[in-house]
Amino acid sequence: MKGCAAREFGNDPPSPHRGEGRGEGRRALNVDDGTWRGTRMNVPLSRKRRDVARFVQVTVHRLSRRSPLSPALSPVGRGRTLLVLISLTLLSSIVRAQVPTTQPEVSPGVDSAIAKGLAFLDRQQLENGSFSNGDLRCAMTGLVLMSFLSVGNTPDVGTYGSTVRRALDYLVASCPANGYYGAADNSRMYGQGIVTLALAEAYGVETDEASRVKLRAALGKAVGVIVAAQNVKKDDNSAGGWRYLPESTDSDLSLSGWNALALRAARSDGIAVPDDSPPRTVQFVLKCWNAPASGFSYQPGGAASPATNAVGMLALYLLKSADRPELAPATKFLVDHPVTPGTRFPYYSFYYTTQAAFHVGEPSWSVVWKATQEQLLKLQETDGGWSASPTAEEPGRIYSTSMALLTLSVPYRLLPAYQR
Repeated sequence: MKGCAAREFGNDPPSPHRGEGRGEGRRALNVDDGTWRGTRMNVPLSRKRRDVARFVQVTVHRLSRRSPLSPALSPVGRGRTLLVLISLTLLSSIVRAQVPTTQPEVSPGVDSAIAKGLAFLDRQQLENGSFSNGDLRCAMTGLVLMSFLSVGNTPDVGTYGSTVRRALDYLVASCPANGYYGAADNSRMYGQGIVTLALAEAYGVETDEASRVKLRAALGKAVGVIVAAQNVKKDDNSAGGWRYLPESTDSDLSLSGWNALALRAARSDGIAVPDDSPPRTVQFVLKCWNAPASGFSYQPGGAASPATNAVGMLALYLLKSADRPELAPATKFLVDHPVTPGTRFPYYSFYYTTQAAFHVGEPSWSVVWKATQEQLLKLQETDGGWSASPTAEEPGRIYSTSMALLTLSVPYRLLPAYQR
């Protein structure tokens, strides 16, 4: 039986023109005091829109809702509130195409669960800034870092700003000379995709110039490994995708989802990624379409599952292929095959089906979101963490808690990589 998710955590053996960057990296916004710091005016309009969109989302969320996730505005920030709100009106025409006109409802129960989950993860941080279930240190630290970023904590800013800083510094300091994080902790190309994505998201909110230089260097090396792995010569069924090792000659949809998203995020930071990378990934995704099942499979010719179908859908939405005819039947598959705690790779499946449903919109979103949040809230333990997965390849409670938090925070839309 083919796996579909965190197979990097098992022991299965593998079956192995640089593009121009798009300007300097985007600058960070200070979500605590309502200011948008250091914006460079020579970035492309699409990236300006995305940064403004994120600014609007964070500011509106923090000014309109006092939740346990958000630190109070500083006195300076309170003094600027009126100016910020006026600015939002002027910016609305820029971001209209970027920010949904209606935001999904997030219940107080979800806010509370996220707050408890973040506190649980904060207690698991090791002295060197990393997070670990015994191994897989880089991959786990990357997942935890994204969990904190997903609700507005940034390096040195927010309730867990120091936690974010230490985790980010650990990953940057741990970058191998060749950029292959997957060899450093045996997480292989899964860890490579996860860490690269985390670095790319963190780069967008890093304000310290010296740290930005180091972070960009590590990010560039990590991206180089992913680009090289996609360029390995493969047969028609596998071309354009990724597998367990950089030199693997076959591909699967799960590995391809993480690594394609990492490249998308890095390119938005101005890191050079070949222009043909996204369309090549889309071609591999389409090879995984299982027409009789009306869903996407782990590999070409395989069975469709809730997780792999959602990965395929999300890839099409984010890689400029939202007009593909496969998305309509895939959406029906998404709704007709709900994830349960008994699903293989449940936390991975909850995460990707929620991301895919958000991009589909109503009425599918409400169906998937309601079921997902209800089940995840029941799986949270009294210490704030989530129960370990029954699937052995989903390793430990740091993994389960990080994936649960990333799932529950989907409506906040604070991770730019997932925004169209």
